[in-house]
Amino acid sequence: MTNKHFKIGVVGLWHCGEIYSAGLAELGHEVIGIDGDKNVVANFLKNIPPLPEPGLAELLKKNRDTGRLRYTTDFAEMKNCDVVWITYDTPVSDMDDADMSSIYAALEASAPHFADGVLLVVSSQVPIGTSKEFERYIRGARPGMKFDYVYTPENLRLGEAVRCFMEPGRVVIGADSDAAAKKVEEIFAPLKTATIRMSPASAEMAKHALNAYLATSVSFINDIADICEKTGADVLNVARALRSDPRIGPKAFLDAGLGFSGGTLGRDLKALGAAAKNAKIDLPVIQSVYEKNLKRKDEIVVRLVSLIGNPKNQKIAIFGLTYKPGTKTLRRSRALEIAADLSKMGAALSLYDPAVEESELPKIKNASFSRDPYAAAVSAKAIVIVTPWPQFKELDFEKIVGVAPGAIVFDTANLLAGNAEAFRSAGMRYAGVGR
Repeated sequence: MTNKHFKIGVVGLWHCGEIYSAGLAELGHEVIGIDGDKNVVANFLKNIPPLPEPGLAELLKKNRDTGRLRYTTDFAEMKNCDVVWITYDTPVSDMDDADMSSIYAALEASAPHFADGVLLVVSSQVPIGTSKEFERYIRGARPGMKFDYVYTPENLRLGEAVRCFMEPGRVVIGADSDAAAKKVEEIFAPLKTATIRMSPASAEMAKHALNAYLATSVSFINDIADICEKTGADVLNVARALRSDPRIGPKAFLDAGLGFSGGTLGRDLKALGAAAKNAKIDLPVIQSVYEKNLKRKDEIVVRLVSLIGNPKNQKIAIFGLTYKPGTKTLRRSRALEIAADLSKMGAALSLYDPAVEESELPKIKNASFSRDPYAAAVSAKAIVIVTPWPQFKELDFEKIVGVAPGAIVFDTANLLAGNAEAFRSAGMRYAGVGR
């Protein structure tokens, strides 16, 4: 059976849009990426995406060379599209509140150009109830125009986004009409993956629920880790036992450490909280998960102080600065938050990350940056592993002992737990989380 091809306008070209435009073209569709930012579009025409992802530049070049993928700033181009796909990344405040203004502005700019009979698909992360508002707006802006609407939440992860798009475990399709759901199934047919149909509201809630569940797992295991530290248990072994239970599973989010950051999980917890407030109901579990995570960074700093004493005038090396491994993104980085706290306490900081340039870092008092981990470790009282870059497993810690004798390695991600005895044999102290 031959796959059906569609002409798709992808509107909003930051992280979500760069992946969806290239990915949909790779599935064989004719795609035009649309964004009002001239610099962003100009870079796409050079196969340079706004956020680098493994394999993305090659995917852009391949599909632009075939003619399946184009980019423009002209919103009027969508008048020739069978499908218009909204992929704006939803900004999140430092308090995890979603700012929907840019997405509403994009809808307002796009609506005049919709073709009659268009299928509007939204993959931006939106609060529950947004789909109803979008449909209501379109009916008011284009009375009499026929259209279908689908909400299919993105499930991309920084550093793995191309793989997440091309190898999804399933695709959630929120649609009120069978015809609309079938069309989205046809679009994704080359992926040969399962699809799950439901209403747009259920799809919105499914995304909230998924992220809330993951967040709950993280806060739960951090609670367990705190108890382990006081009772002599090892959270790594506890998590291993939990994952072995088929009711939980081997991929469960059960890594004790600093908690979740970046805004994605927090945004969905806050969205659920807002929906509950409007419905006049309490969500004590969701609220506790959020509060636990909010305090987690401070608890880790307290643990570090208990290990090394007063940080004032002590040199502390922080390894791993991005908010997660596999990306250069620094926004909402727990490592930088910890660095700022330690700086206020009078510590001298030495910062290292394998992916970050010094020019990208915010100014932090008493902090220096090094491109060499061994130079960063010189004379450090403590080496704090924050972002768990896999490259850290390859470090020569005997060499580090030579430049930082007697230092303590505080591994907030338990990344190097398997090397604990080797550290001790080399003359270094090692401390993880929940152990």
